[in-house]
Amino acid sequence: LFNDAINEMLHKLDPHSRYISKDNLLKEQQEMQGSFGGIGVRFQRINDTVCVILSMQNGPAYKAGIRNGDQILSINGNPFIGSKISNDMVMEKLRGEQNSPVSVKILRDKKTLEINIIRGEIALETIDAYFMMDSKMGYLKINQFSVPTYEEFQRATKELLNMGMQTLILDLRGNPGGVLDVAVAIADEFLEEGEIIVSVKGKAIANRTDYATSGGMLENTKLALLIDESSASAAEILAGAIQDNDRGMLYGRRTFGKGLVQQDQILRDGSSVRMTISRYYTPSGRTIQRSYEGDYDSYVRDESRFRKGELFHEDSIPIDRSKPFKTKKGRTVYGGGGIVPDVFVPYDSSDVSVLTSMLLTHQVFSAYVFGYLKIKKNPWNSVQSLQRYVFSEAEWRNFESLAQNQLKINDLKLLLRQDKRNLIAYLKEEFSRQIWQESNQIRFLLGRDQEMNSALKNEKLRL
Repeated sequence: LFNDAINEMLHKLDPHSRYISKDNLLKEQQEMQGSFGGIGVRFQRINDTVCVILSMQNGPAYKAGIRNGDQILSINGNPFIGSKISNDMVMEKLRGEQNSPVSVKILRDKKTLEINIIRGEIALETIDAYFMMDSKMGYLKINQFSVPTYEEFQRATKELLNMGMQTLILDLRGNPGGVLDVAVAIADEFLEEGEIIVSVKGKAIANRTDYATSGGMLENTKLALLIDESSASAAEILAGAIQDNDRGMLYGRRTFGKGLVQQDQILRDGSSVRMTISRYYTPSGRTIQRSYEGDYDSYVRDESRFRKGELFHEDSIPIDRSKPFKTKKGRTVYGGGGIVPDVFVPYDSSDVSVLTSMLLTHQVFSAYVFGYLKIKKNPWNSVQSLQRYVFSEAEWRNFESLAQNQLKINDLKLLLRQDKRNLIAYLKEEFSRQIWQESNQIRFLLGRDQEMNSALKNEKLRL
């Protein structure tokens, strides 16, 4: 209640000023430094049970004996089964100081095992994937900007350049931002010496402008950026720098619109009051921050995008045309509400039927795949083999039976058969999530990716 009361007051100033408890501040600092103390598992709650999807090889859990397919029943003697258990509750118990112990009771092959694990340093890799899409085009996805991200980016792009990359598709979708200086350093790799990257202006601090330096290793690489409504803050700074300097094309949907800079005021108990002190501006002078009039919850959820149809229709994007700005080559762009892409790609909901939504809500796909992989350990060793795989009639009937048990709808099998092709695609996507780490998973999912397909149609990227 104390935290909520303080935050309610701070949110009247702006939506990004807030109070952070000591524990939450420590978690955020660990994320920005790129590591935390933990056991090294990826889990998913399926049918109210915590299921281990991936036990990282050579991680603390793997060394102690935790394997893919194990189900966690309790942590340090506390039961962790039931609908009231959240992912945050599980992570809070599994994470802790490095070299500290944690005891986990698991279910495996109808037997319970008590396993003691010593927590270790778990790296938070911020580059989910990078690979060559063909002989000349590379792909790289950044999930946030933390302290190690720039070094990760350099290693990845050097490897892609050595493989013959001439064009890079840089994926910033879902990237909430992070460390400003890291985003600036990455932008510097693409821009020519003297080009503006970002300006920071405020009353309480000295104004600052960052310029590109010479010798960027990607200055001659063709570039496309993928952005969406969840790309925010530092991700928007990078996107704005690329757009305003006419360095590459942006594909997707309008970004979140967070253009405020915060600074922590550490309190005696180790907690913090994070206050807004300045604003970001793109090279053309645009502010990224969107309007925050109204209540805080509506701002965070950004409900107006759904109500007004912006995710599906380009002409529904709110643009203040009274304040135009010019890019380096004289193109007109607008500010005051995120970064609007050069090529709009609507949110694709065409394959999400009512039936599919029900199956997703009741976790039928994830439950089927988890059970399948407990019997058949990683039946596909490549993206291509999963893409080509044809499910047998027996495998499909097993899926039908599970769906019927979960949904209990009359004539469900007939409905499933009518939508079989689409449901098989969802099943394969879930298999990719549970079998592979992010790189192969993303490689598989790109086959149905609208923003990616839009970028690939641009012939200039291939010249």
